[in-house]
Amino acid sequence: DTMLLRPVGLERSSVKQILSEKQYGAATTSSAFAAIDSITVEAGQSVTIASFYGKADDISRLPTIADKIKQTGYTFYKQKRAQELIKQITASVETKTGNHLFNGHVQQMFLDNSLRGGMPIILGDTDTTSLLNADQDARLK
Repeated sequence: DTMLLRPVGLERSSVKQILSEKQYGAATTSSAFAAIDSITVEAGQSVTIASFYGKADDISRLPTIADKIKQTGYTFYKQKRAQELIKQITASVETKTGNHLFNGHVQQMFLDNSLRGGMPIILGDTDTTSLLNADQDARLK
């Protein structure tokens, strides 16, 4: 299914079978797959599955990286740190209107644009006491 409309691999094989197969490591784009082949969750209990993906200089570093990721509290720390970074990046566009969806949209768009193209900065000689951002610099109009 080259259009990726159906999970052909999961239709043809069990999760256990897929997990036992050799991983493909030559993709040009990052990807990740998290799975559990068997689990029982009792009433009132919960389970959390966290996925980490990235790039290592050498595959021999993976056991060391895996040991670090498996440390108690590591996932919680990384999630909290990511939320802090997002707040720092989007603080300059915090918007408070009567529509919370619009407020969130403004921050998400700024975050997305910043991650793709970098943070906007004012270049050159400026009066930093009166300019808060590049939109206020008449030279950029």
